[in-house]
Amino acid sequence: MSKEGDERLLVELDEAGILTVTLNRPETKNAIDTVTQRLMLEAFHDASRNPGVRAVIMRGAGQSFSSGGDVRSLGAPDPGDAIARQWSSDPVWNELESRGDRLRRFMEASYLLHRMGKPTIAMLRGPVVGMGMSLALACDFRVASDTTFLMSGFSRIGMCGDFGGSYFMTKLIGPSRTMELFMLNQRVSAEEAAKLGLVNRLVPDAELESHTLDFARQLARGAAVAQRYIKENVHTALDQTFEQYLDVEARNNVRCRLTQDCKEAVSALAEKREPRFVGR
Repeated sequence: MSKEGDERLLVELDEAGILTVTLNRPETKNAIDTVTQRLMLEAFHDASRNPGVRAVIMRGAGQSFSSGGDVRSLGAPDPGDAIARQWSSDPVWNELESRGDRLRRFMEASYLLHRMGKPTIAMLRGPVVGMGMSLALACDFRVASDTTFLMSGFSRIGMCGDFGGSYFMTKLIGPSRTMELFMLNQRVSAEEAAKLGLVNRLVPDAELESHTLDFARQLARGAAVAQRYIKENVHTALDQTFEQYLDVEARNNVRCRLTQDCKEAVSALAEKREPRFVGR
């Protein structure tokens, strides 16, 4: 199904709790226009709140993940945004502060992929460029086809980057290598991306969809509360002191210990069977 009937973004939730969000503009290699940015933000907000969603896959239709932001349309008002329709002809709408506020609002999509309490997976094939690369790096995991290549794309059009791309890449491969890739707009092959740690799994293109879905199913069968706090623990480890981390880890571990899933896992271990997790 599509979000609000707009075929630019397809959103589908299966019986296993796996939400697949598909950029659906294959004729543009899934370039992301303003409407798609709004639809993504709404879809990820919904996913973060929906208890029926156990894992999220982000993908592109056809042979591309995304060629990045659609620079030809990004200045156009979103017809689905009532405020944009009202104010787009006002000079203040195009001033620095207003434009920055609008971009920051859309960039919340990256934050949601990064911090929602559910595992997020980017399924990558073909070009993963610019804004598309940033969104892929925002996900917890990246499964890449051997056709994949990553490229920042920003410096090529005189821009420095958006949607958190340099933040995520710096965390993964360090500041110097990140600046090199962004400033020189270097193309990173699937094999090099795997060596650098920018992708988690590299598979033949023919196996990409089945491998990604199997991975998502493994995650969806897991203990949802524990996964939420594993994710929080890892992010805390990157951002806080060890003392602060231990405080968070202790609190989160006790929370997990009190869940029904934890009690089920202990029983299953004693009974020598697989646990049946319910997400609470």
